[in-house]
Amino acid sequence: MVTKLDKIAKVMQRAEEFALNEINGKAEDQLLVAAGLAAVTRNLYINALGAEEAQKVFEVMLESFIVADEIIDGVYTHQKPTIH
Repeated sequence: MVTKLDKIAKVMQRAEEFALNEINGKAEDQLLVAAGLAAVTRNLYINALGAEEAQKVFEVMLESFIVADEIIDGVYTHQKPTIH
């Protein structure tokens, strides 16, 4: 029996393989592929939860990025990389 966690792990692996194949070693395509995947993810959340609940999910994700940055800022002393 496939668990929910197994399903998530499988989808993550397949999505990453797809993304890396689309990028195909071209760094300039990373943000384009990420934007496409983000749009698909957004649409899935909207279809499953509705616009208001989907917005809440993305707010929580954003908050987790902020918390992670704060943790990294407190732990690492080197400069964070920037996207050019």
